[in-house]
Amino acid sequence: MDRQFLAMRAAFAAACLLLTTAPLVAQTAHVVGRVEDAATGTPLPAAVVRLVELHREARSHEDGSFTLGAVLPGRYQLTVQRIGYRSVTRVVEVRVGMDSLRIPMTASPLQLGATVVTGQVSERGAADAISPANVLADARLDRVLDGTVAATIRGTPGVAMASMGPATARPVIRGLSGDRVLVLEDGQRPGDLSSSSMDHAVAVEALTARKVEVVRGPMSLLYGSSALGGVVNVIRQEVPSVALEHLHGGMSVQASSVNDGGTVGGYAEFPLAGFSVRAEGSGRLAGDLRTPVGRLVNTGVVSSGAALGVSKVGDWGYSGLSYRFYGNEYGIPGGFVGAHPGGVDIRMFRHTLRSETDWHPRTGRFESVKATATFTAYEHDELTASGNVGTAFDQTQGTFELVARHAHTGIAEGGVVGMRAQYRDIAPFGANRSTRTADWSFAGFVIEEFGAGPLRAQAGLRYDLARFVPLEDRNIVVQNDTLPVAPRTFGSVSASLGAIYSWTNGIKVGASVSRSYRTPDFNELYSDGPHLAAYSYDVGDPRNNQETGVGADLFLRIDRTRVRGEIAAFANQMQGYLFPRNTGELGRVGERWKFQFTNEDATLVGAEGEVELTLAEHFVLEATASYVQGTIAGARDSIPASPGQPARLESRFLPLMPPLNGRLGLRHETPQWSYGAGLRLAARQTSLGDFETETPGYATVDLNVGRRFVIGSRLHSLTLRIDNLLNAEIREHLSRTKEIIPEAGRNVALLYRVQF
Repeated sequence: MDRQFLAMRAAFAAACLLLTTAPLVAQTAHVVGRVEDAATGTPLPAAVVRLVELHREARSHEDGSFTLGAVLPGRYQLTVQRIGYRSVTRVVEVRVGMDSLRIPMTASPLQLGATVVTGQVSERGAADAISPANVLADARLDRVLDGTVAATIRGTPGVAMASMGPATARPVIRGLSGDRVLVLEDGQRPGDLSSSSMDHAVAVEALTARKVEVVRGPMSLLYGSSALGGVVNVIRQEVPSVALEHLHGGMSVQASSVNDGGTVGGYAEFPLAGFSVRAEGSGRLAGDLRTPVGRLVNTGVVSSGAALGVSKVGDWGYSGLSYRFYGNEYGIPGGFVGAHPGGVDIRMFRHTLRSETDWHPRTGRFESVKATATFTAYEHDELTASGNVGTAFDQTQGTFELVARHAHTGIAEGGVVGMRAQYRDIAPFGANRSTRTADWSFAGFVIEEFGAGPLRAQAGLRYDLARFVPLEDRNIVVQNDTLPVAPRTFGSVSASLGAIYSWTNGIKVGASVSRSYRTPDFNELYSDGPHLAAYSYDVGDPRNNQETGVGADLFLRIDRTRVRGEIAAFANQMQGYLFPRNTGELGRVGERWKFQFTNEDATLVGAEGEVELTLAEHFVLEATASYVQGTIAGARDSIPASPGQPARLESRFLPLMPPLNGRLGLRHETPQWSYGAGLRLAARQTSLGDFETETPGYATVDLNVGRRFVIGSRLHSLTLRIDNLLNAEIREHLSRTKEIIPEAGRNVALLYRVQF
């Protein structure tokens, strides 16, 4: 086994050395033009102009003009984006002495023309994605930006939020959570432990994101076994991918009344000695959360982050390095069974190195070859009221990914072929007696697209191999059986077939079927002991099997000038679904509920949708709705109480499923102003897992107003938001603290951004 690990590490190190560059070719032209309002002809400053294939980007000046210098002659896709206007995409023929371009942009209250890269063979409009997807960017992101990634996207169709306090919020997509939903940063895993337990915060700052993409449904082909529910991708372009000619960047400041919180963050991108450089910093400070019935004690947050990226960009692509630090100290409240009276404090740190090369060969079959290597060191300490560390986790993780994309070849219109390797070492300490574990995984995949007309299809295949090796000798007691921890190997094939058909007038229909797969995580196999901050006694099972799912998606999408929307329905049959079943017993240490990780066959079905309709000039009606139900196969019966034990009901429903929920709102929006009011709704949740209690429904009113203005070529924006205007008492079903205190009360939040 030692030789296998040495071979794996040697292969990983060799793969990381494959990052390459190529020389920049001369004989160039200049692309110049002017961005203007289509109705009035007035210039539009602060618009982002981009040549997609060449990773070139510029911003329009006060007179609307822009310049992209040193461009090789050829045909390229040019995109232009500005807040309050429809995005423009056109193909331009670049040549020496070409005429100046005129780019008229049409004002629109809808976010039309948004592009998505997550889960796609190549960057394309969200309306053309084969999987249901949402993009939060610009004004839309400003209206919902919150203290965590999960809180920011929770109003997105199909998305809910699970938490043990405001700092620990994690997204739930279509009823799937934890290790089944991937949160990515620029397409790569952040290397934290947020997916392993509800008390572990996501180590990603939301304030400095350029945009957030949410893709719903199995994404196993591109992202591996932890993407059964979907993917959330926070995009910043940490390694600069565009050639910079001038300094530009942005700064954001946000304040909120509900926790006396303040956040500041910013970034700057600039050229330096022929390189593109990106520097970023952020800080967050918040106190205890106010609710309609009092404060939720010990929920304060102190966090900071910094990043530096440097790259060389040319017509051949780009190659660069980045470093990111993220630190977060936050509280977990107490007051319920198993909890410390004063709660628990958590201290976590993350250091990540990334190397990234995207090479665009001018000849050959592939149009781009991208290699990405990351190394992350993560530390997580859980402290008692005395300041002592009760439970701790250290994790080191290294990954290497190589993805090659091709355009038209044979019968395929485009596709990708790639591989991914990962090595991870997880070391628990303290009261938690989980076993130190090393795991490695390797995957190879291919995805091809067919058809260039109204019908486009996509087919893919992936194989994953993973091995978990306990680094300690221990026994685990599982239902009176004493089991030794032992190495486990998992491997499986994932596959999908999907299609999208474009009717006239912007109406599209799509469908997909997929076979997905997930390996158990280390805690589902080898945990055995109290988890301090989670207030639980967790027991794994070394015999647990992998999950496999067969699912189907069907959606109807419309993308017109005055209306945009999507309705999707899904069904997923899961074999060996792994979840922590509440046994109704108390663990051996303290009075924490005992949770046993177990396999059960399960079915998840549901539907979700959203629509934005322009009722009159500048007035938009918006609505969303989401529903999911998870059931366990087979009849479930009540089990009589045994001496000294509580009665137990084995429910036919999966635990921690969000109730029917949605939002209805009206918004008035112009390029300078926006006003909106909305009603958030959730039904009573009566489909309960073992030992769950019903959660009442609620309705709450939200307001927002925004102002955008330009000084010079700098775009400024102010967004004022009032959440829970009527200070309603809200109990979220997926919150562990709902039994002791409700969610946040009335909150006034102010966000200021400037882009330069």
